[in-house]
Amino acid sequence: MGGGEREIILDEKSTSVKISIVIPAHNEEGNLYSLLDKLIQVLENHAETEDFEIILVDDNSTDSTPAIIDDPAANDTRIRAVHRTDTPGFGNAIKTGFKSVSGDIIIPVMADLSDDSEDIPGLVRKIDEGYDIAYGSRFCKGGETVGYPKPKMLANRAFNNTVRLMFGIRHRDVTNAFKAYRREVLDTIGIDNLEADGFDLTVEIPLKAHILGFKSAEVPVTWHGREHGEAKLKLSENGHRYGMRLLKMFVIGNLIGLRDLFGTMIKGSWMRLVLAAIIGFLLLLGIFSFAGFSEIFEIISNVSPGYVAIACLMILMTFVFRTWRWSVLLRTSGYRVHRDTAFKCIMFGWLLNYLLPARIGDVARGMALKTTEDTPLSISLSTIVIERAMDMLTLSLILMATLYAFASNTSLFSIAAGALVVAIGLVLGLVVVYRCDHIISDRLAGRFGPLEKSILVLKEGLYRMYENPQAISLSLMLSAPVWIFEVASIYFSAKAIHFELIPSLAVISGIVAFIAQAIPTTPAGIGVHEGSITGVLLLFGVGAGTGTSIALVDHFARGLVTYVVGMISAVHIGFESRGYFARRNAESDHVSEERV
Repeated sequence: MGGGEREIILDEKSTSVKISIVIPAHNEEGNLYSLLDKLIQVLENHAETEDFEIILVDDNSTDSTPAIIDDPAANDTRIRAVHRTDTPGFGNAIKTGFKSVSGDIIIPVMADLSDDSEDIPGLVRKIDEGYDIAYGSRFCKGGETVGYPKPKMLANRAFNNTVRLMFGIRHRDVTNAFKAYRREVLDTIGIDNLEADGFDLTVEIPLKAHILGFKSAEVPVTWHGREHGEAKLKLSENGHRYGMRLLKMFVIGNLIGLRDLFGTMIKGSWMRLVLAAIIGFLLLLGIFSFAGFSEIFEIISNVSPGYVAIACLMILMTFVFRTWRWSVLLRTSGYRVHRDTAFKCIMFGWLLNYLLPARIGDVARGMALKTTEDTPLSISLSTIVIERAMDMLTLSLILMATLYAFASNTSLFSIAAGALVVAIGLVLGLVVVYRCDHIISDRLAGRFGPLEKSILVLKEGLYRMYENPQAISLSLMLSAPVWIFEVASIYFSAKAIHFELIPSLAVISGIVAFIAQAIPTTPAGIGVHEGSITGVLLLFGVGAGTGTSIALVDHFARGLVTYVVGMISAVHIGFESRGYFARRNAESDHVSEERV
């Protein structure tokens, strides 16, 4: 339920779908007659909305509003009047109106004429396209505000951008009450489960729907400042409410979203994961003992924060180029994805690689793209394998070139040759899958039902890439800046401890460390990263304490970027993947019912 490919089918007269307009009103005697005249005219003149009802909710008014809403309700069966005398509040009025509707699509409309009635058919059409919620957006392309107070505008943009950052919602106007909801959305949430009694209801409903995985889109609308009556939304009174509601939804949403997401990605023996972490820390302890604890601590205590920040920036830039490269590969294989989603999937994958061994993050990256963009897992994983081959090839070539130029007498050429062998092996593996697809399908079809379809999708993607050598060349070229920035982090980490590291040594030590971590043994390469860099630098006369300190600062910068940006990305993916898990759970429940 929620987020599925549901669709409302309209016949020629649009009689199969009923529209319910809910209008909360508190002391709106100066606006109601004009609103109803405009509203009814629009609803009657559009095929999408001609079957409608209007629920007028008087919320403890002290002017003539109660009598005004009773008058049209007595003369038009499509209009109903509801009078509230208990706890006042915009949210309470909306919830009362929701409980009174009988339509298939429910749209709250403000009584102060701020919402343009002409925008309602557009909201309904968006629901007709298969969406569960249509956000009326004043701030997307085509949207407009007339007479919007500047203080409210600043508060609105700050709050909406905070919502977008916290929940990964692309829509620009989450707080606007003017939205169209498929009835199923409100039924699933449950009107009685809504807690807000004020304007924070405009945040609670869409965020709960987002957490549950319902599918939404935004529609440009026009907002007009009120001409009659007093504004009900007071920034001083509602700021705290909005903030607390946002925080609560964030906590609840994360508990739900990350539970399913991490539960799917992280499986297997926890003892094995703990053992790998212990091995990493033991390696690190051994390096500390060899280099000298006191020397390392003395060097680290005088680290320069500015250069550490630059090292972090270098690491962040690697992910920018990784995103560009992966987007090119995905697009070439026939699957175009949002660039920001690709970035977040990469960061999520690296986060898991930094938490767990065995490259679980690479699989998690592909799974994250499947749950958010519905990209086949076989395509995601095959493009990741191609990335790894490009990385190994790039590292091998850079290392060989640097060794030839600056250290031709070392034995490190064997490491470069090993990376080249790994790159060739990865490519050959894909070739085998492509050429021997029927054999693989026949052998494993009994154990993995959808395998044949996945291999077919994989073959189609690989063939598209084979036919587009320009895109492959671009992806390979993008691998160079990835590793240039990776090495730059080591160079600036050395500067952070006030040591002038020759750039060629930064290249050699860094690439050897990267190649060593190609075979994952510890989470985040703990111990392996430090040991590799320290060992290589020792060969060139750099002291163990200095080499270990450089590696520690570099690893800190990598970890800081990966954990911070990775957790933000995990939160966004957790929310964005709710539709996938909602559909999967619904299918699972359906299968269970059939078995019973």
